[in-house]
Amino acid sequence: MREVKLEATNEAEAIQKALEELELQKDYSRDELDIKAELIEEEKGFLGFGAKKIYQVQVSIPEDGEEKASEEVEEKVEFQDGEVDLIVNEEGIFIQLTPPQGNGEEVSLVQIEDLLEAKEITEVDYDQVSEALTEDIYNEPIQVAQRKPELDRDAEIGVNLKNDGMEAYLSIKPALGGKKATLERIKSALAEAGVAFGIKEQKLKDLVDEDGVLKQEIEEVLIAKGAEPVKGSPAEIDFKFDLESEERQVRELENGSVDYLNLNKINNVKPGDVLATKTPSQSGSPGTTVTGDKVEPEPVEDKSIPAGKNTKLSSDSLTLESEIEGQVIYERDKIDVVPVHTVQGDVDLSTGNIKFVGTVVIEGDVIDGMRVEAKEDIQVKGSVHAAELEAGEEILVKNGFIGKDKGELSADGDIKVKFIENGRVVTDNDLIVTEAIMHSDIDAARIIRVENKGLIVGGKIRAGREIEAKVVGSNLGTKTELYVGVTPELRDKYNQLKDELADYQQELEEAVKTIKYLKKKQEQNDGQLSDRDREVMGQKTRARFQTAKEIEDLKEDKESLEKRLDEGKNGRIKVQDTLHSGVKLTIGTEVKRISKKLTNVQYYIEDGEVNKGSYS
Repeated sequence: MREVKLEATNEAEAIQKALEELELQKDYSRDELDIKAELIEEEKGFLGFGAKKIYQVQVSIPEDGEEKASEEVEEKVEFQDGEVDLIVNEEGIFIQLTPPQGNGEEVSLVQIEDLLEAKEITEVDYDQVSEALTEDIYNEPIQVAQRKPELDRDAEIGVNLKNDGMEAYLSIKPALGGKKATLERIKSALAEAGVAFGIKEQKLKDLVDEDGVLKQEIEEVLIAKGAEPVKGSPAEIDFKFDLESEERQVRELENGSVDYLNLNKINNVKPGDVLATKTPSQSGSPGTTVTGDKVEPEPVEDKSIPAGKNTKLSSDSLTLESEIEGQVIYERDKIDVVPVHTVQGDVDLSTGNIKFVGTVVIEGDVIDGMRVEAKEDIQVKGSVHAAELEAGEEILVKNGFIGKDKGELSADGDIKVKFIENGRVVTDNDLIVTEAIMHSDIDAARIIRVENKGLIVGGKIRAGREIEAKVVGSNLGTKTELYVGVTPELRDKYNQLKDELADYQQELEEAVKTIKYLKKKQEQNDGQLSDRDREVMGQKTRARFQTAKEIEDLKEDKESLEKRLDEGKNGRIKVQDTLHSGVKLTIGTEVKRISKKLTNVQYYIEDGEVNKGSYS
């Protein structure tokens, strides 16, 4: 049975430390050992802090294990060389030989001389040495020299702290006639070095003999090991949807065209769906150096679930749920749910017209005569045929828009489509067409850009700032009209809106005055009003709210027109390849009719006049 005393916070920790110190874990499992731990000393700290517990742990090794160990020792002994020990006492200096075991080598004269020289022993009686070797005198002290007290040397005990005080190493040179390295002196040396925690008690006992004296010289033996601080775990956020699907990237295809429509799959969720969960951070526990100093663990990172719009965080802040049906996205470090309605096919009579307060995604086509209205985006994976689409943000049509002089696309944001034929398109931002605009009526507040084939032929094309294409018109002289900048019609519309806004503001002011007058009259008559006055009060109150709403809407329209007027100050038409004759260009109030075919050309306003320059 082996026994060790050590400091621990609880019984389980005491047992674990004992097994480590006794180095039994590599040879035995817990089930093979008989382990008993007893709390033998406890010092309570101030207000519960600094408490100290000392446990005595007894470990019994199974008999077969002891037999196995004995067999291993016997096996090792079969090949053990002879040994020589030096003994120094009051009577003199002695050597004692141990015979070899099995095929081991006998002690040689060189070994004895090296030992005596290392111990600085002089005036050696080599007759006695020779006799001991030739006569095979074993296990008996043979005096080989007289003791000289002036050469006596106490045992040298050194303690070296390493690894930031987490380890203590012991080095001892045995005494030569002086004070021996006893267990008591070794412990005192450890105490003087400040070592008070994690001392390997069993290893200390193994270093000394039955009399408590060092058996042999040792160097850098690990004698104490501190307890490393236990690392904590940072908080973790587990997203319950595909983060990579949120990446909306425009990519160039092999043929050089640009795909604005294959953006990302939609993460659809319903109210109550879990969007993310949080695993809270766990603080670590401090460690202890061999000198008893506390070592604080590294701080752990905490983080919160990035809740965004249309989401609900649980009371413990560990779960995020959706409040609505829609599309979950992760942008700008926020989890938002954007309302999305998906049509798994065509919009036709089987679906009816669609009106949705969010984004609408259509996997197929929009058939003739149908209408789709969305407060946010409309994405059509197929084509639009003589239908009406109205979006509060963008419209994206993967294939073409075939209007048949009946269909219309209208959006507050950008409109992106492969081609437009016989259709009406209105956008408060940009129109991007990847192939052609043919015989259509187009109105874009900012820019119209036709890429790749880059054809504009037939119809009226209007942009607030710029029109850019590769080919405009045709050899057949198809009537094609391009307009950029501030037109008289736009200016008249703006002035009309200003007058209308002024009228509503006057109406609101009169309603407020009437309401104030009637309230004052009511106060003077002890809260009473005639039936006629009450009727007027109700009419003016309703008119006030309605007029205020009209003013708010008109102000938004006024700001939008002011933006277009500002954009139109620098109108520009750019044609990269061919501008055919017969095309009519209007920039602001200036009109230019193209009389002959031109290439690589642009027209623009500068100092109030139309100027011509190179495309680039």
